[in-house]
Amino acid sequence: MKPGMYKLGSTLLIIILIIGFGCRKDIKDLTPEQTVGNVKSFSELKASADFNWKTTQNVDLELSATDKSSLIVKSESGVVFHKALLNGKDTYKVSITIPNYMKELTFLVNGTPYVLKIENNRIVHSF
Repeated sequence: MKPGMYKLGSTLLIIILIIGFGCRKDIKDLTPEQTVGNVKSFSELKASADFNWKTTQNVDLELSATDKSSLIVKSESGVVFHKALLNGKDTYKVSITIPNYMKELTFLVNGTPYVLKIENNRIVHSF
């Protein structure tokens, strides 16, 4: 057997083995006993009385700055929730709606980032 044929045969064998075993999936059939109590409709689902179905939260912001400032309120990933101009005199008050899982917000004030924690659905801060 020629050396080139041996390499070709070995390579083909390896490719066939990789395809044969790599594409194999462990598929498990779920029997009705393994599903959620054989629930047939949404109305049959049972959740605890204190379960919160709400996926958003309202956060009250009370913000002030010593000078006129631009404000951008966003998530850590960059999703912008609110934009405003602070006049440097009055406290700026607004309520925004954000995803319920968020525990902090990023504030860009004149381009400078501030990360502030949400406490009792409220953030009060002076920049």
